[in-house]
Amino acid sequence: MGVFSNFKSRLLDRPPAIDELRERLGYHSPFDAAVAQIIRYRKMQGVNLGSLFCLEPWISTELYKDYRDQAPEAEGDLLECIGRDRCSSVMEAHWDTWLQREDFAKMASIGINTVRLPVGYWVLGPGYASGKYRKYAHAYNRALHFIGRIVAWAAEFDIGVLIDVHALPGGQNNDSHSGVTGSPLFYESTEYQELALKVLATFATLFANITNIAGLQIINEPLDHPQLEPFYERALELIRTHTAALPIYIGDAWNLPKYATVTKQLCSRFGFVVVDTHRYWVFRPEEQQNRVDQLTQELWDNEVPELASASAEAGGNMIIGEYCSVLANRSFDGEDPADCMGRFAREQLKAFDQTAAGCFYWTWRLQHDSWFWSMQYAISTSAMPATYFPFGYTADMPSKLRKSIATQVKENRNQWCEQRLKGHQNYVSQWEGEFSFGHYAAGFEQGLDVALSFFTKLTFPSKLGFIRQLASEYGCQYVAQNGGEQWQWEFEDAFREANEEFADFATRIISESI
Repeated sequence: MGVFSNFKSRLLDRPPAIDELRERLGYHSPFDAAVAQIIRYRKMQGVNLGSLFCLEPWISTELYKDYRDQAPEAEGDLLECIGRDRCSSVMEAHWDTWLQREDFAKMASIGINTVRLPVGYWVLGPGYASGKYRKYAHAYNRALHFIGRIVAWAAEFDIGVLIDVHALPGGQNNDSHSGVTGSPLFYESTEYQELALKVLATFATLFANITNIAGLQIINEPLDHPQLEPFYERALELIRTHTAALPIYIGDAWNLPKYATVTKQLCSRFGFVVVDTHRYWVFRPEEQQNRVDQLTQELWDNEVPELASASAEAGGNMIIGEYCSVLANRSFDGEDPADCMGRFAREQLKAFDQTAAGCFYWTWRLQHDSWFWSMQYAISTSAMPATYFPFGYTADMPSKLRKSIATQVKENRNQWCEQRLKGHQNYVSQWEGEFSFGHYAAGFEQGLDVALSFFTKLTFPSKLGFIRQLASEYGCQYVAQNGGEQWQWEFEDAFREANEEFADFATRIISESI
């Protein structure tokens, strides 16, 4: 019996071949580099798809209602309540029904261009499970099929997908959405860290060449533990052996200034790395006592300067991976909650637009969509705006308007370049030294080409979000071909100015057409 048990244990721990995992994920169209660039670098107007592949009992209430006496919290707790015989059918029914293709059609129609998809590390199934998830690993044999379906539905509507590894082996924080109930064990366990690295390498291999994958987030809401930075370095070193270009997102461990600097350092070694920070206004005692006008003042006096400083430190590579319109009862006591939350939500969106490369509402839906944590409910009550398109665009605008704007930009580009170049020459004339106006002109032309591509190529217009990152990449390419590394900054400045010129022009023309 002991020999059989050991053999069975080895089978459970042996991961499937990568080709088998790809087959489970399903077919996706050949990689399109031009479209992928837009998906990965645009300003992200996003929403989280919470409690789909990483369960939370307050969101997916129907799954938990029969087990209230046992009070399961983490997904593994629920599996124990359901039992080995039924866990596969229960989980697959949830994955099959929680979201449908129509959800993505609705998102696209209001300007949502990216979704953040939280997944537990265990979704890869046997060979990738630990703790109580090993016993129920068979429940996830078809999880990749349903993940692949989500990615494919999103692709139909030009929606990017940020794969967010929401839970790591042993748990990375004190919340049950990290996959465990109780204290996190991830940081002190070499075994858990090695398994996490194996999971991340597999995710990178599976998703790097799917066009509408916006990136891979390697950890959600970690603790600021001494082992976190070394783990980030190890993870990035490993991931970059599988993909050189996929953007990698890290959590800020509720210490944004510190991890903005960490992001800057990681970018210098590993390319496109982004820091994710989460902003809520409902959990801390001091926030629960403040009215909306006080929260708004706090937002602009303290939060925005911190966000702006961190974004600058990280080279613009920062997103708000989770935010919400929800406020504590005291914040709107005596007033209409939707009105109060709506006013504050719009202030948040203004702040995030000024400081971040994207933001993601938590979450798209609740079980019954009866409170403001559901973006759909928040929109229906006007606690969130109805649309999120850039440049003031709306879904019902005629396609000829975009064509007209593109034509006018092409007609004006030489004049704009000359004007900007003249301004640049006047600006640098105050200093001694050599400058390369050829680098500047090339950067402006390249920046305008990129802005036009982002605006015209997909069903709805996109706006460049990670502008400093892309400017740097194009600048490196240009000096590699043409020399003059000392003037790369001129190329990059012009690239950014071209996008500013385009954005101002497109916004004005669209505004005049309304």
